[in-house]
Amino acid sequence: MRKGKPNDPERRTRILRAALEVIATEGVRAASYRRIAAQAGVPLGSTTYYFGDLETLIVSAFETLRDGLEPRYAAPMRSSRTDADVVEALVSATCGSTAPALADIRLYEEMHLYGARSPRVAEILRGLQKDSIMILRRSLSEATARAVDALMWGWWGYRSLHPDDPLDAVIVRNAYRALVDMAVTRMERSDRGGVSDSSPGL
Repeated sequence: MRKGKPNDPERRTRILRAALEVIATEGVRAASYRRIAAQAGVPLGSTTYYFGDLETLIVSAFETLRDGLEPRYAAPMRSSRTDADVVEALVSATCGSTAPALADIRLYEEMHLYGARSPRVAEILRGLQKDSIMILRRSLSEATARAVDALMWGWWGYRSLHPDDPLDAVIVRNAYRALVDMAVTRMERSDRGGVSDSSPGL
């Protein structure tokens, strides 16, 4: 941070929030000091006061997602008692009441794209994925949790590319149901000796 005394202690937070808003609506390529300052409603000099370079500003903005973002299916998954409850929690997080808005999905996608070039952002993404897998592991095996996590990101990507073509909840439900049922079937077969413990699967 540069020398000097900020006039507004909340200004740094506003700048970070504005950076995410710009990235979500216009992409990382539009995230300039000037554009972010305008979005935050602060003087241009404030952005350079708090963030000595643009890379640090962008990474810091993405870091706030790790601090304040919990998977939307977290609470429903914690209260799930049956496989059906788990499936419904996943459907809701994909295309129902707890699903992210398109602006949020686009922000996540921009974060993934930037993470391919920025080791710091890639580390944030790995942390978010780890958090998601840990929550899914409350009800699913490790392999199934990873498959579900990947499938959900795929569904979100579809929503981003087809904003006028809503996902069919029945199709989404059947896909998650198939993963959960496959995991249960493998576990039952393993218990009966039909599949060895070393066999790959969900």
